[in-house]
Amino acid sequence: MLPFKTLIKLDRTARSPLYIQIASTIIRQITAGIIPVGFKLPGGRKLAKLLGVSRRTVMLAYEELEAQGWIDIKPNQGTFIHTNIPTIQKQSLPIGVLDEAHQESHFGLNKELDFLAYYQPPNLKAIQYVFDTGYPDVRLAPLKELSQNMGGVLMSKRDKKIMNYAANFNGHIQLRQEIVKYLGESRGINISMENLIITRGSLMAFSNIFRVLLAPQDKVIVGDISFKVAKDIIQIAGGKLITVPVDEQGMDVEEIEKACKKQQIRAVFVMPHHHHPTTVSLTAARRMKLLHLAEKYQFAIVEDDYDYDFHYASSPILPMASSDRLGSVIYVGSLSKIVAPGLRLGFIVAPVDFINDLSRLSRFLDCHGNTAMEKAIALLFKEGLIRRHLKKSLKIYRQRRDLFCALLQKELGPFVQFTIPEGGLAVWVLFDAKIPLKKLRASCYKKGVLISKSIFQDKEGQSLNAIRMGFASLNEKELIAGVELLKKAVLALLREEF
Repeated sequence: MLPFKTLIKLDRTARSPLYIQIASTIIRQITAGIIPVGFKLPGGRKLAKLLGVSRRTVMLAYEELEAQGWIDIKPNQGTFIHTNIPTIQKQSLPIGVLDEAHQESHFGLNKELDFLAYYQPPNLKAIQYVFDTGYPDVRLAPLKELSQNMGGVLMSKRDKKIMNYAANFNGHIQLRQEIVKYLGESRGINISMENLIITRGSLMAFSNIFRVLLAPQDKVIVGDISFKVAKDIIQIAGGKLITVPVDEQGMDVEEIEKACKKQQIRAVFVMPHHHHPTTVSLTAARRMKLLHLAEKYQFAIVEDDYDYDFHYASSPILPMASSDRLGSVIYVGSLSKIVAPGLRLGFIVAPVDFINDLSRLSRFLDCHGNTAMEKAIALLFKEGLIRRHLKKSLKIYRQRRDLFCALLQKELGPFVQFTIPEGGLAVWVLFDAKIPLKKLRASCYKKGVLISKSIFQDKEGQSLNAIRMGFASLNEKELIAGVELLKKAVLALLREEF
């Protein structure tokens, strides 16, 4: 008899149920060869007594093992390890076949794109405070209500079909109805459902837009200091970037006109509210001029309006999509910033024919989406909870912006320059040249603080000693502690300098 009391160790504080722990341990013992094929396991009562659990717990573990094919339960005989256990036997590879995961590929990689290194995730185990590039605080999100809605959707007999493949590739009809209504009330964008498609966040939106919009080497205008991820997506889709300056009034529309006179432009990518990374907003005059140029030169305006809902000063300027009368604007919005980034929900507003093309592409990339989650979010809109959440979080984020800017000025005033942003969830901070960001990042990391690794360049290609520093995801105590550690890192670098 094997010593099952010793072999099976249970952690009653773990989140995993006891029956799953029992089943998992038995599987490990089988694959390790400790419990042999054909071995008769103890009866339910006997094993329950040995482990100090209920017989029901043991029977649930056995049911799980039987369902996976590890054991064979024979009536009036007992429970046996299956003679044909579902293990993957190691086989020798033919000579010359790649047998180690770390070896280089035979076909080589695309060296034209440098985005792979940019997206390496940091190790967050030792990090206490993260000054991200502008994320919301998920602790404020209405997750309890969302969970209740999600449970209701999954348990409803009427909604059982929602877990099957969807017949509509544009997203759940109820969420689209709610977003159409919301855009009309909050942004003056008056559209029908046929003008809108749901995506897994804004990045999927950009990827699909430029796949459909661009032919190889089509030219796309972006700001010279702009959102790196979007620029990478454009290049992956085959587009060629043309850069124009970004000043305190947003993208230089006069330079866009000059570029249009010289060459055929397929699209202009613009972030009119709180431009990434510098947080400036495109003025009303420039927006109208850009719409006029799109009409004259027949290019598309891809309007990324991810931060529209977070404006702290006067009322924000309405999006260009609200003034588009000829079908020039492709408007991208995100629900991830409103509720929580992990939900991955965004949307695209565009002329119907373009939405139809996006829909045809979607069936190859995301043929179903997360329909249950979409309906649960739609219910949050219908119940008025999204609007209440935005009103509450906007007040909190404004307080955090004011505190963060005051801390920067008080603790790091001689070493940084910044403008208090009118909206958004981040501040564009320029550091003194004596404080190189690469060294500062490493010093902060040692102190448990993470700052952005994004490197931005000016029009001459010189690296800017500036980063976006998000404040919204940290509460007041965290902001105070985080800036104090940031100050210590800065002072340590200055001591090294001298």
